Amino acid sequence: MKVLIVDDEIQQRSLTKGLLQTYFSNIITIHEAESLKTGIEAIEQYAPDLLLLDIDLGDGTGFDLLQKIKPINFQVIFITAHNDQAIRAFRFSALDYLLKPLDPEELVGAIQKAQQHYSINQQQTQLDILFHHIQQGDTLKKIILKDSENIYIVEVSDIVRLESEKNYTTFFLADAQQLIISKTMKEYEQMLENKGFFRCHQSHLINLSYLARIDKRDGGMLILKDQSMIPLATRRKEALMQILDKM
Repeated sequence: MKVLIVDDEIQQRSLTKGLLQTYFSNIITIHEAESLKTGIEAIEQYAPDLLLLDIDLGDGTGFDLLQKIKPINFQVIFITAHNDQAIRAFRFSALDYLLKPLDPEELVGAIQKAQQHYSINQQQTQLDILFHHIQQGDTLKKIILKDSENIYIVEVSDIVRLESEKNYTTFFLADAQQLIISKTMKEYEQMLENKGFFRCHQSHLINLSYLARIDKRDGGMLILKDQSMIPLATRRKEALMQILDKM
């Protein structure tokens, strides 16, 4: 495996390179670049199998770099500081990212995952969603969901509700399809909170567009347009009423 590290911080490049040399004996060569310009040149010269790409480069961004490379026939793992917009975009597109300072275990896990589940077509689809999100921000209308066998491109407006059980989240869609994803509800709540979704219960997140009525009996129950009956936690009643008053 040939790896290219593109990062404008020399100390970060050195640290990342050291971790790779320590944990991955199958990596043949490791190359480095410090900017958008030299990153593009290094990709063309070395044809890496894996790109570890910093978001903030001195003469541009990692997103700019990828949009100048066609085709993208290598694996990409993003590295970023705490950039809320970038992290939200990664989550919507289901692309792997690592936060600085790098955690060795997370780096190892991300590379192992890339080695085991890599697909050029799948990654390109995810990158397309990523670029759209970067350009459109909170107006983005699609989300990538992945299970062990498939990648789904889902319209946010088609998501009726989410239900959690331990570390899994089930998406209930308008066409009655159900998708079980091995991520927690909390991550999706953060992604969807400004898109009309409401956490009505510890285990339930609903799309308010599908709320039909509120049954006040037995502690409170939400009836959705597909006739789903979802519990409303007592501590969430006031928050829901405030949102409905503004609609």
